[in-house]
This record gives sequence, structure tokens and C-alpha cells, in this order.
Amino acid sequence: MCYILVINIGSTSTKVGFYKDSDFLFKETIDHTSEQMAGLKEFEEWLKFHKRAVDGILDSHGDKIKHLNIAVSRGGLTRPIKAGAYRITESMLKDLRSGGYGWHPCNVGPAIAYEIANRFEAKSIIYDSPVSDEMIPIARFTDLKGIKRHAAFHVLSQKSAAKKAASDLKLSYNNSSFIVAHMGGGITICAHKNGRIIDGTHGLNEGPFTPQRTGTLPLQSIIKLCFSGKFTQNGLNHKLFGQGGVHSYLGTHDIAAVEARVAEGDAEAEPVLRAMGYQISKEIGALAAVLSGRVDAVDLTGNLTRAKTAMDEIRRRISFVAPLLVFPGENELEVLAAGGAAVLKQKEIVKEYER
Repeated sequence: MCYILVINIGSTSTKVGFYKDSDFLFKETIDHTSEQMAGLKEFEEWLKFHKRAVDGILDSHGDKIKHLNIAVSRGGLTRPIKAGAYRITESMLKDLRSGGYGWHPCNVGPAIAYEIANRFEAKSIIYDSPVSDEMIPIARFTDLKGIKRHAAFHVLSQKSAAKKAASDLKLSYNNSSFIVAHMGGGITICAHKNGRIIDGTHGLNEGPFTPQRTGTLPLQSIIKLCFSGKFTQNGLNHKLFGQGGVHSYLGTHDIAAVEARVAEGDAEAEPVLRAMGYQISKEIGALAAVLSGRVDAVDLTGNLTRAKTAMDEIRRRISFVAPLLVFPGENELEVLAAGGAAVLKQKEIVKEYER
């Protein structure tokens, strides 16, 4: 029997599931408010916060967890690696703690999985990390020599949606072209060609604004902000990645609450959601050019597919690109569990992370 614990730490959520053979014994999601996360700054603070959430879920289902073969976490921002399974090592955790390759709350997930797995004398891995890098060389250029673009996408969600689309259209994922927009607490929009993510918007540095973080910003305005004397580096990071986007305009990242305001006729809320949909549409159009206009489908996935105002804007603007397929929510826990099962059944080799 395969007993698999899966952990997915997102920008605003903690998701945990326990998988036995081919079924989940339980899956739970805790959504965190801006107020709960406001004081969190250092790695250890985020680790304690999310570990407390994970432990709370596990304690409530303690009767179901008698054995554990493997703990699988969403990856964090490490050096670029290939897709697939990687053993969680002290070397990997050191890079995640340092934030040398970037900071995101998902950086703490592998540390939580590693600790729990050790408790059970089980394996621990990450699977299809967000920094899985399949980008084509020309996509790595920026506007300044010495600075390169890097891959940082919602790879689990991206590939799952593209493969679902291929199945629905009776196509092979490895011989098709898709544009996938993962729309959640973070947003990434990627071009998939012949089974690879060849280009896409970096989840922290580029693309449309999200419920609580900025996307691409005007460079001169950013320079002025950096030298305004109003922010430390950590303070500015928090403003851009924790209080940006929808939150900066409306004081909340709760999109359901914002949609309720729109329904009540709030003249301030509607343009913000439409602008988010507008920016998502622009990136989809740009990636259509990356694929030379040969796109089998545009796939939208993630919890923001339930945001009617933004979705109406996207549908209106991108219908000319290709058929639109919508996969509400996300099934990242299922993908992580499948990766863990493949490792346990020796259908997939576990790679070693090298610094």
C-alpha cells in the first residue's frame, strides 16, 4: 500500500492531503487573511505559521495516519531544475531558507515535508517544482545584458490543465500547443509546445497583477519608489508582493468579497477586476505570438476562474485566439500525490538537487 502525504503552500493558503493507494482519505485547505500574514517577515516566521496550520490539519485526522511512505511538497524557489521528482536535502533547504533565488511562502513547504517524513522514517520529495525550466533560449533575453529571465511558474497546475485540454480534444500533449493561465493567489500564463513550457510570465516579476501582488510595473516609477526613502528592502517586498494588485486598490485580496461588491454596484471594485482580466488577456495574446498563432486551445484554471467580472473580460478579449477551455479550481494535490505514487512504484527516478 502507498501512504502519501501531500503539502502545497500557496501565497494565501495551506493545502494538505493524505493519499492511500488511489484515493484521498482527506484533503483540506486553509485560506489565510491579509491580517493573519501581515506580520510575517523571515523564513522561520513563515515556517512556524504554515507548520502550525499543517499540524492542525494532521491532528484533526490523526486516526487516519498510521503509516507514511512518502511526503511530497510543492517545490520552492531554488536554482532552476528539470521537471520531476527531487529528494529534499539539507542543500535544497539551505537555498530555500536563504531566499537567494527568490522568496515565496512555498519556500517553507519542503522543510515541513522533510520534518514530518523524518518523524515517520519516510521519504520526502518535491515534484514538478515551480522553477522547472524548459524555456527556449530566445525567451531568456531581457532588455539588459547580464540579467536573464528565469522560469517560475505554477508548473503543477499548468501541466495538469494542458494535459486535461489535450485529453478533451483527443490530442497528444507532447504534440500540441496550448496557452495556459493559472489564476489564483498568483498568476502565471505560459506557452506549452510539444510537452514543454517554452515561455511564460514569471510568477513574481512579470505579467498581470494578482489579488495581492504586482506584476510588471513601469521601470522609472519603481526606481523612484526604491529611492524614495519610504521603504526598506523587506518593506518594499511586502508592499509589492503582499499588498499589491487588487489589495492595493481595494484593501483586500478576497476576490469573492470583491465580486460581491461589484454585484452591489460598487463603482470602485468593478474596474479593478476588469483591469486584471484585461492584463491576463494581454499576456495570452503575447504568448499566441510566441506560438506563431498556432494554438490548439487557451486553458484557464485556478480559483479565479470563478471571478465572473474578470472572466467576462477575458472571454471577450481572447476568443479569437483559440477555443477556450475552463478548468475551475486546481488539482495540485492530486498531481503531487501521483508524483509520489510514481516514485514509490519506481516508475519515476528521484533526482538529486545539486547547488
